[in-house]
Amino acid sequence: MRTFTKVSARLFAAVLAAASLAPVAQAQNRSFVARITVPFAFEVSSGRQLNPGVYDISVSGGQTMVIRGTNSAALAMIWQQANVGLPISHGKAVFTHYGDKYYLRSISVTGSSTRLLFAQSKHERESAVASGKSTSSVDVALLQTGR
Repeated sequence: MRTFTKVSARLFAAVLAAASLAPVAQAQNRSFVARITVPFAFEVSSGRQLNPGVYDISVSGGQTMVIRGTNSAALAMIWQQANVGLPISHGKAVFTHYGDKYYLRSISVTGSSTRLLFAQSKHERESAVASGKSTSSVDVALLQTGR
């Protein structure tokens, strides 16, 4: 009985140790997607506000995009992956613009036929209601792409 308890405790400790390393391994396996210079402050689907600057964008876990700048980072949940047919010739990020606010709407990467679409944040939904139908889109070219 005592041996069984020791083995169970060791097995539990090994599983716990392996589970704690899983996020680290996943973070190291992120695939690089793009780099972008955004000339204005913007918000992502998680509600996080980001300042103007250069950002590296990567996909983590298939449904999450990580946006990392020099002084800030954010997660954006990928709402939908739209197949646009032919591979995209020029990568871009599309921002929806309401008044003086910008919201990341989608990203298209050079050489891919998939466009990543992002859900609206709570603030974006509120801005859309407040502005009525006055909205516009702003395209920002991706500087560098890779996988």
